[in-house]
Order: sequence, then C-alpha cells, then structure tokens
Amino acid sequence: MAIDGSRAAPPTDPPDFGTREFPAALVNVTNRCNLKCTHCFVYRDANPNASIDKMNDATMLHQLEVLRDRHGIKSMLFMGGEPMVRHRLVLAAMSLFEDPSIVTNGTYGIPSVPGCLVTVSLDGPPEENDAIRGQGVFDRVEQSIRGRDRGDGSIVMLQMAITKENSPGIERFVDVVADWPVDGVAFTFYVPRKGERSDLAWDTNQERDEVVERVMALKEAYPDLVRANVATLRLMKSDQCGDHIDDRCALKAMLPLYVGDGGVFERTFCCYGNDVDCNRCGAYAVFNAARHRQQGSTPGPTTPLRD
Repeated sequence: MAIDGSRAAPPTDPPDFGTREFPAALVNVTNRCNLKCTHCFVYRDANPNASIDKMNDATMLHQLEVLRDRHGIKSMLFMGGEPMVRHRLVLAAMSLFEDPSIVTNGTYGIPSVPGCLVTVSLDGPPEENDAIRGQGVFDRVEQSIRGRDRGDGSIVMLQMAITKENSPGIERFVDVVADWPVDGVAFTFYVPRKGERSDLAWDTNQERDEVVERVMALKEAYPDLVRANVATLRLMKSDQCGDHIDDRCALKAMLPLYVGDGGVFERTFCCYGNDVDCNRCGAYAVFNAARHRQQGSTPGPTTPLRD
C-alpha cells in the first residue's frame, strides 16, 4: 500500500501531551470534505480547520504509532472532514490499533474493515438530510449501504445528529432505514458553540427533553435497531445532565487530535473543538461514557451494539 511522504525527510515526532494514559483517542485525518454540512463542528472558526492536508501520510502514521505507545492508546476513531478522502492512510493507520473505528459520510462507499465499526452519518429522512448535507446525498448513501458486501465482517451503523431544526424527522428517519442492511441506528445531539442562538441549538436543555424522550420511545419501538441505552438517555435529561459536563466530562480521558496550522497535532479542548458550550452538550458518547464510569467499565467503539 503506497503512502505519500515515504521518500521525504524522516517524519517528526508528535508534541508532548504529557505522560497520561489515554485508552481512547480520535484523529482528524483531514479537513477536506466533499460535503459542507450545516452543523459540522470541524469548520467552526475556533478550530484548526483549513481544508488542506498539513501532515503527510508517513508523518501521521509515525506520530500515531508514537502516541499509541506513549499513551497506551487502544481505541482510535478516524474522522474528518471526510476520512475516506485519505482512504489509504486510514486503512494503514487502523492496523496500528487494537480497536479502530471510522466515521464517514458514506458517499465514497463503505470501507471494508472486518471486525471494525464504520459509522455512517445521515441526518434525517431524504428531504431533511439533503437540506443539511446536500442534494442527492441520502440516495447516494443508500446506494453505498445497499451495495456493500454484508458478509465482509464490517460493523456498519447509521448515526443521526439531532438538531432543533431536524428533530421533527427522527421517527420517519428510523422508519425509512429500518430495512437497510446495517447493524443499527444511533443518535447523538447537536453540541452548540458558546453563546450560540440558532435554528440548530435548543436554548435550554429543558427544551431538548421532549426530543430525548422521543428517542427513548424509538428504542422501545425498535429495540434491536435503535442503538441507544435508555439509562444513558436519562442522563441527558435536563435534571441530570449537569452532573456529567465540564470538568466532570467522562471524555476528558480521551485524546482528540487535530492538525494545526504548523502541521503538528494539537489537542483541542473537546472532541467537538475549542468553543463548545458544555452546559448544552448533547454528545451521546459523553453521557454513555458517564454511565459506564458509574458502572466501573469503559465503553469502546462498538459498545452501543452491546448495550
């Protein structure tokens, strides 16, 4: 597998992120993307987000290997931008970790990665999704999903990022994709910027409660398809969510890696970037990790499939 940069100068080592162990990490392998989703946190002004690749493949592979050994990283989530823009790099880098996973928009096809989780982003039924992700994207993703080799051993899930704007479509979304050859449907909620007042964000967590309850109802109606844990969803309700954010965030134990302007890895404040409003956090992973911490366990990429 050819990797660019192999004939260049020896790759540099990554920055010093201390000696702490990080069993889980994520890496933004590229800021390039063929879509421009209206809710994407990667392109917020406060994040390292210029849509160019500032680190070549050989350097990134080397630095990921060094960070793996330095921090004991076992689980690595590969994201972008669109990570399959650099598919050769991603597939090579996945072999470095015990428990790798990918989140993709699905328009480049579904990668064959036996035993690994591939999360495919869709944000509602066709009309709602395409208003966010671009005209025709829903149909392209459906073709990719239906055209993949179901027997290759890859674990493929759909994930909808729920915003205030697209929340009316969650039930129809599940109904539309119920017969797709996937291993489940997951939900997460929009994480707004500090001070954000927009059509995407609920002004208060109390306003969001009704939608959380609707996801609970979907779990009851589609127990094998909807990959959400009701106990986790309860932690997201306005009367409990404040206990699991800010300094108490369970994802503080995760190492988020973005590539900054200097072509070196930077650790952002949060997996969702540098300017998030923790008080209105809607990241399902945050609250699922909190539930597992209460139980004395650690969630991995495929945890929702077992919950």
